[in-house]
Amino acid sequence: MTCKVAAGNIVRAVSLGAVSYLALSLDVSAGARQAFAQGNLPPVTVDAPTQQRARTAVRRTQTSTSRVQRRVAAPAPRRAEPVPYVTPSTGTLGAPPAPYAGGQVATGGSLGLLGNRGVMNTPFNQTNYTAQLIQNQQARTVGDVLLNDPSVRMKTPSGNGIDGAYVRGFYYDSGDYSMNGLYGMAPFYSTSANYLERVEVLKGPSVLLNGMPPAGAVGGSINLVTKSAPDYDITQLTTRYISKSQVGALVDVARRYGENKEFGIRFNGGGGGGQTAFDRQTGEIGNAVLNMDYRGERVRFSTDIGYQAENLNPPLRFLTFTTSPPFATTIPVPALPKPGTNYMPDWATWKPRDAFAMARGEVDLTESVTAYGAVGYHRSEIDYIYPSPRITNANGAWTAVPFNGRDVYDNYAGEVGIRASVDTGPVNHLVTVNYSAFERDYSSFGRAGAVINSNLYNPVAIPYPNFATVVQNLESQTKLSSVGIADTMSMFNNRLQVIVGARRQTAGADSLNLLTNARTSVEVPTWSPGYAVIVKPLENISLYANYIEGLKAPEVVVGATTYSNVGQILPPAQTKQKEAGVKIDMGRITATASVFDITSPNAIAVPVPGRLPARQLSGEQRNRGMELYVFGEVTPAIRVLGGVTLIDGEVVRQSTSAGALIFNYNGKTPVGVSAVNVNFGAEWDTPFLNGLTLTSRVIYTSESYANDANTQELPSWTRVDLGARYTFLSPWNGKPIVIRANVENVFNEAYWNSYRTVSSAVSLGAPRTYLVSTTFNF
Repeated sequence: MTCKVAAGNIVRAVSLGAVSYLALSLDVSAGARQAFAQGNLPPVTVDAPTQQRARTAVRRTQTSTSRVQRRVAAPAPRRAEPVPYVTPSTGTLGAPPAPYAGGQVATGGSLGLLGNRGVMNTPFNQTNYTAQLIQNQQARTVGDVLLNDPSVRMKTPSGNGIDGAYVRGFYYDSGDYSMNGLYGMAPFYSTSANYLERVEVLKGPSVLLNGMPPAGAVGGSINLVTKSAPDYDITQLTTRYISKSQVGALVDVARRYGENKEFGIRFNGGGGGGQTAFDRQTGEIGNAVLNMDYRGERVRFSTDIGYQAENLNPPLRFLTFTTSPPFATTIPVPALPKPGTNYMPDWATWKPRDAFAMARGEVDLTESVTAYGAVGYHRSEIDYIYPSPRITNANGAWTAVPFNGRDVYDNYAGEVGIRASVDTGPVNHLVTVNYSAFERDYSSFGRAGAVINSNLYNPVAIPYPNFATVVQNLESQTKLSSVGIADTMSMFNNRLQVIVGARRQTAGADSLNLLTNARTSVEVPTWSPGYAVIVKPLENISLYANYIEGLKAPEVVVGATTYSNVGQILPPAQTKQKEAGVKIDMGRITATASVFDITSPNAIAVPVPGRLPARQLSGEQRNRGMELYVFGEVTPAIRVLGGVTLIDGEVVRQSTSAGALIFNYNGKTPVGVSAVNVNFGAEWDTPFLNGLTLTSRVIYTSESYANDANTQELPSWTRVDLGARYTFLSPWNGKPIVIRANVENVFNEAYWNSYRTVSSAVSLGAPRTYLVSTTFNF
């Protein structure tokens, strides 16, 4: 057991960049290649042992001075290396699941209530992206990491500082990212990637596993795992350049202390700024995150303290459409502007600031019973000034009401639970019971200026507005609490696994519009069951099926310049998913296939005569689809990552009336849903130059619609990314130096994304972007 644990730690060290050890123990060419896990990673399972844990290494002692004197000729005994304690199957803290062959994804991840599970023992479609992938692709934010996943589409405009996405064709709000298993702890709008160890993407609703997301995501869940100290020292500096003239630096320092490496500390931070790839746009960002952890024989604890700030001028906003006659969109989607065009006025700003602190602990009550708990607090403040342009004709003219606002979010989250492994005859039960609670206090204040006009292709200079009219003064509170229970029953040496569980969720919201003194509130308790089964006809083949529900949290309508019913609360609504799939692990490469059927209540902009539209629940959105995915090593020198997602989206049981007008969108394709989505990347370790790796990625998105009536069709688009990295040993300390160069959107493709805000909305994709970085190890 101890040997297996030690081997797993070595694998993790290789895959995450244990450059100090490797540089001193390997020759220049071979060491440079292996130091960053460019090949030869053995397959690893993440399911920890259930009964026996590793004990401390026994140190040799001297019994007397005379004995030492009599054996003076014997060689001095060497002190055994510390052996870290092992996390049992009922725990989750400790070293994360090891990377799979190729190092780009992990062998497993967190399933919330069910704990950490290996890929082949997970009855859902989940992909866990590693820190190695993040660093090698020079990902700046979580949104850059998600560009590897064909089931995810980033929908918010590039250059606007928000990581809004679609998962399986359903909108995923930036406020729904969880961090270390707690909702509301990640920076509210966009999370920097430099302090993340994993980005875990679970496709499909998951209220049983993770509880209700606070902003209502139903297509999936995305959990961010922060970095903690591994079992080797890290002292690393990365300098980077991003077009047009952004420069910056990142630092990563980690140490472990104690006889058994019980105490760990890791700091990640850095920042930079300069001209971005968009015209007239500058961006500044900085962050600092400190993790401290303890890994004892029966107790494990981890805490994170972090701060992130950004300043973007001017940010890009999505584009909506003025409708004429009322509520019947006749304006065609304008021709695409030149890539990198910035149509926003110079005085527009976007300044988010996020501070967070969280802690998680576990205590092994017995060899097979673990109690756990977590708590966190996150405050997000955002000051912004911008217009939200509405296109008025096909020539790119737009009009808008400029808005000067400030939003503040205070998030509180916590959970406690107990997880036990119990044998009843031939069946092993892994039973978990937990209680979770979440609260979000939100306040928003904003003033509007006079109407302004400009053009998408030829922006005009607009003087700074006089923000004289208060149009939004809102306070709201969202409270979520739940009790969950699940039993994983394993039989026949895990060849058959059945999961049964349910969560009792209570969702409450209270909203006060201080402009009208109108108060609304809602509190709804709901049961959300979940069932899943895994059958392994062979050890390396896993067949699975699941039924699981999602629960859209009560939504407080905001956006005084977008909706007429600001302050109204949309009630909770249930989402239902049926899914089946197969996973095949061929040793160094894994292929997965799944089919799914998800039905969810539809939140759309409902026309209101003579006023802005109102955001309401109307009908249902039904997405059926298929996902094919592959990751790992084709050969020791070639790695692949990616696949294809096919989605058939349809609006059902929907009818909307506005006065005498009736709009029926039944049978229409929901906004933002593309039928064919492809993301595929590859890496090649060249044989002609040791240490040189060439990389590529292709992203394809088929046609989609920008409005509910499906009268505004956006064309398909293809984006190609290319890159290279070269690893060599430093001439001054013998440790690896890695130079990376990437070009995103090589052919400078211009493309629209469809986006769900009001019934017609589009956003611009990113232009060609150059990234260069150099990582030094000390």
